[in-house]
Amino acid sequence: MAAGERIRSFIAVVVPPEAAGKLRAAQERLKEMDGSVKWVKPDGFHITLKFLGGVERPRLDALWRTVGAAVVDSPRFVMRFRGIGAFPSRARPRVVWAGVTDGAAELVGVAERVERACQEHGFERENRPFRPHLTLGRAREATPNPRLGQGMAELAELELGEALVDRVVLMRSELTREGAIYHQLEQVMLSGEGEADGREKHGEQVGGEDAGP
Repeated sequence: MAAGERIRSFIAVVVPPEAAGKLRAAQERLKEMDGSVKWVKPDGFHITLKFLGGVERPRLDALWRTVGAAVVDSPRFVMRFRGIGAFPSRARPRVVWAGVTDGAAELVGVAERVERACQEHGFERENRPFRPHLTLGRAREATPNPRLGQGMAELAELELGEALVDRVVLMRSELTREGAIYHQLEQVMLSGEGEADGREKHGEQVGGEDAGP
């Protein structure tokens, strides 16, 4: 990596592949209704806690130390997924998402800890309230899409499985023609598990079809 290069990065919790079966099945049903949406690959399923943008590595390392200290004593919890929706609406979907029921309050709490840690390093606080959701796909524009909207309405109350949240991860997002590829840079295990200081480094890669975090 060249000196001074900025890393397009974000902080998230991830959904392990073994917990993504029902989410994947719902996504496949929606794919049949619209081929123009860029769908996130299942091994890239995650919930973004804070999008950082392009950050130089020294600043990113310092930030991560603060984030790790802020979240390491958070308890582990289970998040459950239910229902398919969209921003700004199912009638004009721009972002297709799976909702979070159980665990939503805990996600908000962890996101708030991350937000405060980022503020200490000069990152602006997000103006909009944090709304836990898992992005399944993104459309280029929020235009009327009756067929996809109907498909989402049919899945509005569907139970979509659960996943254990036992870590917070720092991700790098690499944009390609095929979509974004996600590389896990760091992780902190919740409740102080993992290495002695609660932090571990990783270089594994996960993939996605969306251009954002």
